[in-house]
Amino acid sequence: MKFSTHPLKVIFLIFLFFSEVLTVVGQQTQNMIYSPRSYICNYIDKDIKVTIDGELSERAWSRAVWTESFTDIEGDIRAKPYLDTRVKMLWDEEYLYIAAELMESHLWATYDKQDMIIFEENNFEVFIDPDGDTHNYMELELNALGTIWDLLLAKPYRDFGNPINSYDLRSIKKGIKLYGTLNNTADRDDKWAIEIAIPWSAISEINTHKGPPREGEFWKINFSRVEWDRDIKDGKYIKQKDASTKKEKAENNWVWSPQGSIAMHKPEMWGLVIFSKNADEKLLKPALEIDQIKWKLRKIYFQQQAFFSKYGIYTSEIPTDFSKADVEIKVLGDTYTVKYCKNRTCWYLREDSRIWEKKK
Repeated sequence: MKFSTHPLKVIFLIFLFFSEVLTVVGQQTQNMIYSPRSYICNYIDKDIKVTIDGELSERAWSRAVWTESFTDIEGDIRAKPYLDTRVKMLWDEEYLYIAAELMESHLWATYDKQDMIIFEENNFEVFIDPDGDTHNYMELELNALGTIWDLLLAKPYRDFGNPINSYDLRSIKKGIKLYGTLNNTADRDDKWAIEIAIPWSAISEINTHKGPPREGEFWKINFSRVEWDRDIKDGKYIKQKDASTKKEKAENNWVWSPQGSIAMHKPEMWGLVIFSKNADEKLLKPALEIDQIKWKLRKIYFQQQAFFSKYGIYTSEIPTDFSKADVEIKVLGDTYTVKYCKNRTCWYLREDSRIWEKKK
């Protein structure tokens, strides 16, 4: 498509494009059955040490259970991944610990410099939004060489957020263990394992409070694995091409908690990780209840986006699944605020998708 060079026309065309995208995404998301996966993250005492080397058989990791196996990013409408992936998590007063096991018959990684776009090869990705407001969240990617790409997003791409590539997760520890030989096309490999320790001091930069989480605190977290279908030619791995189009096949996107579409940057769709010092399963229910409230507000966000793309304004009409006594919508020009109260807490939503809460 050829665009006019007049800046106002360019801006208008971009606006129309994103309006159409938001409308489609909004309709898809509103029709979804929202059921994020959840995980109780267990606490370990200071006398239990975690050596970050990729070896997952040590004593500490016996305190954690594996997540469910990863699914396709779109969920059950797609085939199950042909390679298994799963994760464990732990925490103490200093770190959030993450362990991942990725089955792999051909270990492959060549990107060896920090902040390279490593999802162009096979990788593992971590997404963390501590306060669950969909803003100021971090993304961390690793490959089998241990190369990392860490970045911060002030808000999702759909809300015109830009990635901050200069962001660095300070004092992060990582360990990779390969069960096979890297970049050797002549043999068959087994898997690779990852250990990560992220200090609370680093996460505090994007959280509403500093230090480790409180008992029962829950975060929006997700994990993704990018896996490319490959052929072997002249002793090297090459990405497979579609037989009909002769173009490279799209990558496989496998995740812990499905997103409903091929888009990781929908933080509201990430899973729930609840922190507990006593592995208390009772903490799951209140976390799910609050998350469901946020999801109801999120549906208002998508409805507003669809309405704006059609009429060029927002609406103060309250959706039918809300009581007028519980929710109010204030529209001011090209901004709006939604307020929903229950018991002694109020939740707020604004036009750039941010959600936050206040106690009465």
